[in-house]
Amino acid sequence: MEQPKLSVILLSGELEKLQAGCLVSSVASMSGMEVNVFVTMEALKAFRKDVINAREFKTASEVGREMLNKNVDLFYQLLENAKDMGNLKLYGCAMAMDLMEWKKEDLIDIFDDVIGVTAFLGKAAGSQVIVM
Repeated sequence: MEQPKLSVILLSGELEKLQAGCLVSSVASMSGMEVNVFVTMEALKAFRKDVINAREFKTASEVGREMLNKNVDLFYQLLENAKDMGNLKLYGCAMAMDLMEWKKEDLIDIFDDVIGVTAFLGKAAGSQVIVM
């Protein structure tokens, strides 16, 4: 029997949406699902080393601000844990990286690769897809 698969596309740079998408991804991974996460557009900026070090995340509500104030594990920490304990792969969007003239080294060191949409669609084939 084939392992269930989940593919998550992180599109928004809002902390609340990143947190929700990464929470679903990490729980699915630690529950035995194969999970592929594709980070693109505005979401990619939140994974930059300088943004994470400065904790300069875009919040949409009081919930996001409280996440920062209460020192909860943030989206990238959830993914780090899922990669350690489950079957999760994290991919950056090559087009967004090219557009913004960023290198993989600008991002925190949890990405498995930087790939294009076509490559991600190949990895996502046969899986449930969630866009956040």
